[in-house]
Amino acid sequence: MSGPNWMRSADERILRQLQEGRPDYLALVANRLGMHLRYVERRCAVLVEHGLVEPVSGEVVYRTTERGERFLAGEADLETDTADAATSD
Repeated sequence: MSGPNWMRSADERILRQLQEGRPDYLALVANRLGMHLRYVERRCAVLVEHGLVEPVSGEVVYRTTERGERFLAGEADLETDTADAATSD
């Protein structure tokens, strides 16, 4: 799947990991993917900014949004579908 120029290959892996289960702590996501926690935290901040994931508690637990689900299903073009990204889901 090809994403916009801001997207990194790790982003899709993070999205898929969050999609597979219930909301999760980033430390567990990082461990499962074999990535450094700080990198996963930075990439999740970008994914939040683009409306693909959202924190679900004050403990920084994330899940994919409807927009993130549409991207993974190949139904969202993140380059052109940017209007109100953070508030549309």
